Amino acid sequence: MGVQSDGSYGVEEGLVFGFPVRIDAFRNYTIVSDLPITDFVRHRIDITMKECIRERDKALKRCQELDSVL
Repeated sequence: MGVQSDGSYGVEEGLVFGFPVRIDAFRNYTIVSDLPITDFVRHRIDITMKECIRERDKALKRCQELDSVL
């Protein structure tokens, strides 16, 4: 599920990222943090995280540019 990262699996805290989650009867979720990660999966997570960070930073930069014009 796409949720805000709490740092699980080495994903930068605050990024919205796809994680395995558990949902209780009250619809509260927790990130499942005890799953084994292979080297292949670790590599794919790192690639995706870096892409998300680049996109976030690009969007924030554009917002700052627009703020300075307005």
